[in-house]
Amino acid sequence: MGDSALRRYYNLLGQVRGIFGAGIVAGLIYGAASGLGLPTMSKFVFPILFQDQEKIKNLPPWIMDFYQNRLGGDLQMLTFFVCLLIPLTFALRGISGFLNTYLINKTGYLILEKIRNMAFEKLQRLPMSYYHGNKSGDLLSRLTYDAEIVRSAIAQGSNDLIKQPATLLFALTFLIQESIKNESMATAFIGLLSIPLCVLPISRAGKRIAKRSREVQAQMGETSATINETLQSPLEIRVYQLEKRQQETFAGQVRSILRNLLKVVKYKSIISPSIEIVASVGFALALFLGVQRGMRLDDFLAVGMALFMAYEPIKKLGSVHALLRQGGAAAERLEHIFNAEESVGEPRKEEIQGHGEIRGNIRFHDVHFSYGDDAVLCGIDLQIAPGEMVAVVGPSGSGKTTLVNLLPRLFDPTQGVVSVDHIDLRHWSLSALRSQIAVVPQMPVLFQASIYENILVGDPTASEEDIRSAAKKAQAHEFIMSLPQGYQTIVGERGSSLSGGQRQRIAMSRAFLKNSPILILDEATSALDAESEAAVATSLSELCRNRTTLLIAHRFSTIRLAQRVVLIEHGRVLADGTFDELEKTSVEFRRLLKAAGEPH
Repeated sequence: MGDSALRRYYNLLGQVRGIFGAGIVAGLIYGAASGLGLPTMSKFVFPILFQDQEKIKNLPPWIMDFYQNRLGGDLQMLTFFVCLLIPLTFALRGISGFLNTYLINKTGYLILEKIRNMAFEKLQRLPMSYYHGNKSGDLLSRLTYDAEIVRSAIAQGSNDLIKQPATLLFALTFLIQESIKNESMATAFIGLLSIPLCVLPISRAGKRIAKRSREVQAQMGETSATINETLQSPLEIRVYQLEKRQQETFAGQVRSILRNLLKVVKYKSIISPSIEIVASVGFALALFLGVQRGMRLDDFLAVGMALFMAYEPIKKLGSVHALLRQGGAAAERLEHIFNAEESVGEPRKEEIQGHGEIRGNIRFHDVHFSYGDDAVLCGIDLQIAPGEMVAVVGPSGSGKTTLVNLLPRLFDPTQGVVSVDHIDLRHWSLSALRSQIAVVPQMPVLFQASIYENILVGDPTASEEDIRSAAKKAQAHEFIMSLPQGYQTIVGERGSSLSGGQRQRIAMSRAFLKNSPILILDEATSALDAESEAAVATSLSELCRNRTTLLIAHRFSTIRLAQRVVLIEHGRVLADGTFDELEKTSVEFRRLLKAAGEPH
């Protein structure tokens, strides 16, 4: 892919073309003031300041007209006005340089905002299976570090690709004008013959920069993943005394990043002096030949300034090449997100069939699902009537959670059909489908906000009275009111300030508040102690009433609430019936009862 990976992001410049265009115009003015203005100033200002009469006689007609007719031949006044050209030239150069820098940086940060929003939006559309194969820390690194490098490459690189050649062009224009007037000045072009030789160090360094940049960015992702893992697992790390291991892993990753970063710095830093050495040889040769052909020192001052302004863009373009190489490597990592397959997507408008209220008639027909080559579900056939509560049981890894996660289309089956109300889920609008499903997961995640806001997730339009009612039904109101700020208590990152049982009761409050016709309970009472579970049992029965409910549980006291029990093992349905029927007829079910210590 290389630098071509940046093409997607160049299109974003069109969305900020007004600001970017103004920045480019400022850059062109800066280039004109540098490449043409400074050499011109050197040619005309210094002879007047030092009162070189021969040079004054050869000044351009418009200057001579101003000197003789407006100033009356007053050389002192001419000197004063000419001196003003020095600060005016540098003021024009400085103001245009400032505007160029500010506007291009503004363009870059607007692009960065768009890139991050695009990537974040894409992540929201990707199936759950994508997250199983990608570390959250690495994805975070792509959204932050890599996006920042792409910003710099697109905005600053695009700017310099216009501004620096413009500076070079204006400098060449001055040299051509002077060569036409004075043959001895033509030797200046000999100095420019060294420019093609500058391409060699730029190209060689660029290849090495691209390689090392890829390594740095991959290592940044690994380091972010290590940090994320460490911050999310403080208990396990301390109890199992993994501090040293984590520290050694982190130190090794940082050391590797530093080593490769220094190599990137080395290759970037070598470009400028390499160009200067090559250019100095050309400059010296031009100076020598110019003197041999009668060039005077005051003539060469202006030409020397123009040559310097011609070499400077070449040095800058070398840095731009390095920047684009880095940007290309970063863009490749962002493309990993943008090119990921959206296996779960909205159906086309003409394909949408599901809308409005759901009755809750669920059908799994010959459903298969695999994570890569690992088959999880193998030909599931299951019919669930509206309002029926079905417990899905089986050993760990049997595919229970995968099965219920197909309902809200967290991913689609690799084969077969899942339907609700006789409509294939792939023909339901995602928003219409998911608005009719509530989930209480085994490990509910609370957002870093108040308890009130976390319950409000269930129904953003709910009133305070509705929220309190939902909390009471989930047996959460009492413990919430015991907290210092009650419902306004901030729960901390991922609800870290609350116990597992408290987090699950808040998740159940959300489900009560959402009041949806389909309910998924994935080990919803696993974090509750026996007393809390008994208190919630009545509320749980109320929550499930008249709703199509899929219940995953290992606690058989909870399973007994279900009207049907479906036993799954190795991704297949082994038994289907009431609790009592399976207890009598299924050896596998009795084995699960025995493993759970359940008398039978």
